[in-house]
Amino acid sequence: MNEAERCDRISLMHAGKVLASDTPAGLCAARGVPTLETAFISYLEEATGVAGQASTVNPKNEPKMKAAAAPPNTPAARPAAFSLRRLLGYAYREALELRRDSIRLAFALLGSVLMMFVLGHGLSFDVEGLRFAVLDRDQTPESRDYIANVAGSRYFVERPALADDADLDRRMKSGEVSLAIDIPEGYGRDLRRGRKPEVGVWVDGAMPYRGETIRGYMDGLHRDYVRQMLREASGNYPAKVLEIQSRYRYNQDFKSVYAMVPAVIPLLLLLIPAILMALGVVREKELGSITNLYVTPVTRLEFLIGKQLPYIAVCMVSYLLMMGEAVFVFGVPVKGSFAAMTLGALLYVTATTGLGLLMSTFTKTQIAALFGTAIVTMLPTIQFSGLTTPVEALEGAGYWIGQGYPATYFILICRGAFTKGLGFADLWPSLLALAAFIPLLTIASVALLKKQEK
Repeated sequence: MNEAERCDRISLMHAGKVLASDTPAGLCAARGVPTLETAFISYLEEATGVAGQASTVNPKNEPKMKAAAAPPNTPAARPAAFSLRRLLGYAYREALELRRDSIRLAFALLGSVLMMFVLGHGLSFDVEGLRFAVLDRDQTPESRDYIANVAGSRYFVERPALADDADLDRRMKSGEVSLAIDIPEGYGRDLRRGRKPEVGVWVDGAMPYRGETIRGYMDGLHRDYVRQMLREASGNYPAKVLEIQSRYRYNQDFKSVYAMVPAVIPLLLLLIPAILMALGVVREKELGSITNLYVTPVTRLEFLIGKQLPYIAVCMVSYLLMMGEAVFVFGVPVKGSFAAMTLGALLYVTATTGLGLLMSTFTKTQIAALFGTAIVTMLPTIQFSGLTTPVEALEGAGYWIGQGYPATYFILICRGAFTKGLGFADLWPSLLALAAFIPLLTIASVALLKKQEK
C-alpha cells in the first residue's frame, strides 16, 4: 500500500472484479478513512457482505454456523505414490514441446540419418586402390612381368614410373604413392641364371595399420609370383604338398561396410538419444519450469519417465529410418531376426535415454549437458564397446568398461542379425543384459534428482 499511495490513480480489485478506481486520496475520502489500507478493507467488506452478515446473524443459528465453519476431523486424502495419469500428463506435455521445437525434432530424425551416411562411408578398414610406382633399373621382360603381377591385383593402382631415387623420395613424402618398388639392374639376368635377385619394396608407414596391410599384400603377391614362376620352370615342382585356404563364413567379400554399418546404428542410438534426453531435463532447469516438479504432487519417477517416453518414441522412428538406410542405401541386408533386433533397439534406446536422464542430474546448463553427455557416450563406445576392436581382445580396465556399457551388447545384436543371421535363441543373453541397464539407470536418476530446490 505504501507503493500504491505514490501512484496517480489506482484500482482496487477482488475476485477478478474492480471494486473502485480513483486517486489514493479520493478512495480514502470516499470511505472517510485516513489510510488507503483501511479504505481497501472497507471496500472488501462491502463486496463480500461481511459487515452486513455480522449484524444480521441470528444468535440461535450461531452455533450451527460455527460447527459448519469448523474444519473437518478427517484429514485430506494424500496423493497416490504413483499415478499413471500424472506420468502421461508429463509425457503429453513433453511431446507437445518436442513437436513445437523443429530443431530438436530434425536433429533427432534427420541428424541420425545424415550422420549414418557420413560414418558409414567414412569408417572403413578396406585398403584398396593403393597407388604404387616402380623404379625399374633393369628394363627386361622379367622385370616387366613382375610389375604386371602387382598391377593386376585389385588392391593396387599403378602410377607413372619413378625416374630415380630422388623422385622416389619426393613422391613418397608427398603421399602421391603409398608403395614404391625398386627393381635392381641385372634382375632378369640373375633370375635366368637361377640366382636369388632382390627387389626393394618401400611402404608408407605413416599409418601403421595401413602400412602393415600393404606389406601383407605385397608379401602374398610376391609368394604367388615365385611359386608360379617355379611351376613354369619345373613341371615336377611340388607346389601343393599342403595348402591351407581361408574362407570368410559371414562376410565373404571381407568388406568393412558389412561390419561398420551395423555398428554405426548403436553409436548414433547412444549419442543422439542421450543428448536429447539430457537437454530436455536441463532445459527445464534453465527456464525455471522445473518448479512444477517442486510444488506439485508429481513424483520424481513420474517426472523422469514422463519426460523419457516421447524421446523413446522419436528414437525408435530414427532407428527405423537408419535400418532403411542400411538396407537400401548401403546394401547391407538383414539376414537374421528383425523382430529380435527391434526389441533390442527398444531396450537399448530406453537405456540410452536413461543415461541421458542420469547425466541431467549432474548438470545445470544445456552446454554442460551437451558436452558432458557427448564425452561419456562417444569415447567409451568407440574405444571399448567393440566398434573397432572386439571386447574380448581388451585387457584390464578397458575390458570391464566395455562389459558395463550398453553399446557393447547392442553392437553384438546388430552384427549378429545383419551378417550372421541370428535370432532370439542366439541373442537372448544380450537382450537380457540390455534390459538390466534400464532399472539401474532409472533408480540412479531418481535417487540423484532433487525434489526440492536447494
